[in-house]
Amino acid sequence: MFNFFKSKKKPERQLSQPSELKKGDMLSIIDSFAYPSWLKGQTVRVVDVQTYQYQHSSDTELVLETNSGQVVFLQIEDEDGEQWANFSIKIQRDEVDEIFTLDEFSRIFDEDELTHITVNNTPERYIQFLAKSYQQSESAFVCYFHKQDYRHQALPRYEQDGGEPCEMICLASDDESHSLNIEIWDGGETEVSLTLTRPVSDIVDLFPGDGK
Repeated sequence: MFNFFKSKKKPERQLSQPSELKKGDMLSIIDSFAYPSWLKGQTVRVVDVQTYQYQHSSDTELVLETNSGQVVFLQIEDEDGEQWANFSIKIQRDEVDEIFTLDEFSRIFDEDELTHITVNNTPERYIQFLAKSYQQSESAFVCYFHKQDYRHQALPRYEQDGGEPCEMICLASDDESHSLNIEIWDGGETEVSLTLTRPVSDIVDLFPGDGK
């Protein structure tokens, strides 16, 4: 009879795969030289969840932060029943020049045909995030960026409601283990990201936070 007076605790959220991660959750990455020292073997926190909306699909992006305050973006890609973890970091204009040279990089925008671009220099800090060269496989396309999680609700109508439009250009290495992504926003602001694609099994632990 005394059990009647015990307080009932809310069941703890269970996480079975990285695609279920929400803001406030944490994940651990395998201790492997496939990652830079600031990321390998680290436990990082999901500080935000955002969405890229395309004409017929969408991608959920997790914003991750390390204990030292470094930010990395994660998208879980499902391809033919296999899942991959796409880790991305943003680089600045001077770093684009250091890695590709601005003249080489500008060919992506100047040429009518799909561009092949070669890495001119591989800085030590970006070794794991860089391939030797990249090939553009499709023309630039428009997407809409939403600074919120739409996994459990309907997205706004494409091109009509909400979202910030941007033009996206994507290039990938021959083995598709690395990508170069360019986002061009209204007003001409351009963001460049280096992406490392790894097996989703590199995410070795999931820790639920206070995500709802």
